[in-house]
Amino acid sequence: MKAHLILVLAAGSLLAADGPGDSKKSDQKKLQGTWTAKSIEYGGEKVLGDNFKDLQIVIAGNKLSVKGEGSDLEKYAKLTFKIDPGTTPKIIDVTISAGDEKGTVFEGIYELKGDKLKLCVQMFGKDRPGEFKSKSGSQTALAVFERPKP
Repeated sequence: MKAHLILVLAAGSLLAADGPGDSKKSDQKKLQGTWTAKSIEYGGEKVLGDNFKDLQIVIAGNKLSVKGEGSDLEKYAKLTFKIDPGTTPKIIDVTISAGDEKGTVFEGIYELKGDKLKLCVQMFGKDRPGEFKSKSGSQTALAVFERPKP
């Protein structure tokens, strides 16, 4: 379950877009490359660190690879996504594209500000989050990513 959480958050954090058409393509271009997870919460508790270390995401087109240390990372390290930049907040659907959970879709929201990305995803069910919070006892995950500095 934690592997799902980390991978879905990682994928979603890279998939922001500002609007339909050219804006979407422009932001997708900006997001290509490597991003590093700075914080991840699930159900109001921090999960980045002990279970997953040095988590990085590499995005190319609409495909995403997850790199780092952690059990099951390789099993769920391939993802794809769909976005709708015309909503507030912007929404994203992340799909596992390989492994035992292939085809599983997670609904979320995202925000891009400079070199920082926020992603909030509902891990079970179809109740897309409406705000960037992971409340205690919830099945909502919240992640913050940054582009590595040269």
